Amino acid sequence: MSARALSPKMQVMRKRNPIRCTIENRVLISSARRCCLCVFLRSQDEVRKGQIAHLNHNSSDTRFENLVYLCFEHHDEYDSRTSQSKGLTPGEVRQYRARLYEMKQLAHARQRVESELSQAVDEQESESEDERLRNEYKKIRMSARKLDYLSEPWRYPLWQVGNKPEYFAYKAGNRCDGVCLIERIDLPDGRIVIAYIETAGNPGNSITNCAEELCFQICERFELPADRVIWLQHYDCYDDQEWMMVKFAQMPPRGPFAEPTWLEMTPELWKGLRLKPKRKLTKSYSGYHSKITKLFHWESEALL
Repeated sequence: MSARALSPKMQVMRKRNPIRCTIENRVLISSARRCCLCVFLRSQDEVRKGQIAHLNHNSSDTRFENLVYLCFEHHDEYDSRTSQSKGLTPGEVRQYRARLYEMKQLAHARQRVESELSQAVDEQESESEDERLRNEYKKIRMSARKLDYLSEPWRYPLWQVGNKPEYFAYKAGNRCDGVCLIERIDLPDGRIVIAYIETAGNPGNSITNCAEELCFQICERFELPADRVIWLQHYDCYDDQEWMMVKFAQMPPRGPFAEPTWLEMTPELWKGLRLKPKRKLTKSYSGYHSKITKLFHWESEALL
């Protein structure tokens, strides 16, 4: 049968364009599967079984602006042509659709705000509970004299024995505190080498990202003159043997450590310090062994 032999209604059906899934979903979500005519003509704000109708009755026009979700009854009524009673007009359906979309958007926004407020209240209650527990433990600690030591900073002996790097717990500016190994080497010319080494398992900020805070805490903890310290940074958790010398544009007493720069250690720099790096960080039952060889007289058990 040719196209000319088809009735006008049959030709329109052949030209019907399918609605894209994205647009269909947008209509269904915007209306929440409510028929706008049921909502405003019958006060039935509830999910209805229905279809997506074309406002201009042109099934090939599948733009979002031309689509509306209607129940089966109102869809049939809207697409019908009545000779006596006044039928549903595109204008009034558009108005009802716009009011429905606005109503659903406001309801969604109100629901989101209520959800955020509820979440904020829950978080506040949780924080209040955590604060209550902290205060309880604080009161117990303050009332029990035998727990006074808990109020003191974490202090432990370091550098009592040469050639043995020790763990150093440090605070980080981003509140992600970490731990590394540090070793002190007193050079014959009066300078002090501080080697700080990151090992596998550091739970906090890396020694690179908090170099300023780490160096300040080491100097303050052991009362070191910052202008005499040579800072050497190393990552033992990687396969490479890279060592870096860290210098600061500002240091105590002019202010905190600031503007660090990293310079890769070369054989010439090592020679200038009369030191030589070892390939592996070894450990025994008594702790780690130094990863730096001293090319000058150094008592292996020298007390510092």
